[in-house]
Amino acid sequence: MRGRWLRRWWTPGANTEPDAHPYVGAAAQARTPAAAPAPASVQARSSLGPVDAAFWILLLRAPDDRERADRKRALDAGQPFGAFLDAVLASPEFRLIYEAQAGRGDRIGRKPHETDSGLAALGSDREFVEQAYQCLLGREVDEGGRDYYVARLADGGPRRHVLAALVQSDEFDRRFREACPEIGVLPRDVQLCELANPAKWDNPEWTSLLASLKSMPVDLMSMHRKGYEFAQLLFGLGRLGRITAGARVLSVGAGHEAPLYWLANRTGLVVATDMYDRSWRDAWAGEGDERVLARPADYAPFAYREDALVFLKMDGRRLAFRPATFDIVYSLSSIEHFGGLSGAIDAMDEMARVLKPGGILALATEYCLSGPPHHEAFQPAEVAQLINRPGLRLVEPLDDRVHARYEMAAVDIRRNPYQTPHMAVRDGNTVFTSVMVFLERGRHES
Repeated sequence: MRGRWLRRWWTPGANTEPDAHPYVGAAAQARTPAAAPAPASVQARSSLGPVDAAFWILLLRAPDDRERADRKRALDAGQPFGAFLDAVLASPEFRLIYEAQAGRGDRIGRKPHETDSGLAALGSDREFVEQAYQCLLGREVDEGGRDYYVARLADGGPRRHVLAALVQSDEFDRRFREACPEIGVLPRDVQLCELANPAKWDNPEWTSLLASLKSMPVDLMSMHRKGYEFAQLLFGLGRLGRITAGARVLSVGAGHEAPLYWLANRTGLVVATDMYDRSWRDAWAGEGDERVLARPADYAPFAYREDALVFLKMDGRRLAFRPATFDIVYSLSSIEHFGGLSGAIDAMDEMARVLKPGGILALATEYCLSGPPHHEAFQPAEVAQLINRPGLRLVEPLDDRVHARYEMAAVDIRRNPYQTPHMAVRDGNTVFTSVMVFLERGRHES
């Protein structure tokens, strides 16, 4: 990697090939502990002063007046210079620069000529290389590394390329990961059994799953209960370790939803069942279109393993499968249309029957937040009846207080059903949302 980066940076005509000088990233290189006081070269050889020099080397910019005053005050009070360097390395600003230099992020956001001008004030080429090693690698420069980079600078290479090469070294990577092992990992919501939760849009792992379905936008203003159900299904199955190459999956009330095709690429077999009633053609994305039975590939959002996905016309209350056939059974906002609570309970019992012991049943349905009973949404007590079925247990407690933590507008499903964000809806005086649960069948159930 070092050779690739240096060949791109150094001007033609260099006397020595970069790969012939393994002075950066060698496993045997020792390093000074990060909290050690700054060597004299950092503190004395820069015409800008030690704080400014460190800012230019690490952040490619000068400190502002407040940053300069704060750091000078801390150093005068006895703070080790190494602690100051550690704080800069751990800053979000440095991380963005580090990721960009590694080719994993956006552009650095610095104007090259301004960076070059600032770095030019850091003494001679020899002094600059010494300071760069001390700030980035936390150690004195070795003779071979110093001579190599000084020669490259004499050939006309910019000083910022020396910094980038050091940041890309294995040695710096080890130092950075030791000092900041979990840098950039933000707190994220990982609850599985819950009401439709806007916090999931702050979880990069979760939103990457939503994006991989290629069927719904990922931005916050487009958040939708349907997208929530899709991504939460995959997130939960993944967290539970159930997405395996040999898994057999059944979807009840499946329509032609994107998770079917996604799972077909990652499991052994996916069976999609639905009544494919013409009356549902006008529903969300025409889920009930029976033409999917004959031409499933026409509805695929991406290429998929066609031999791993089967569509069948079947009533979810009377599944034509033997007991304990599937590793995963799921249904997303369908069973509320199966004939009220009694029909939904019949479907739950059927899904549990065809589920293997130890298998996972994932369910999303409509959950009333307020108002009178609704013909296609369940009151909390009714949801409890659905999920408290013999032989099934929640993998974790249900978080039914999600919407108490958010202020949101309920979409009028009659007047403007396509409005977003679409996390709670109103039909008359009833407000409801989605509830998502994961249940495991007892391993000793027959």
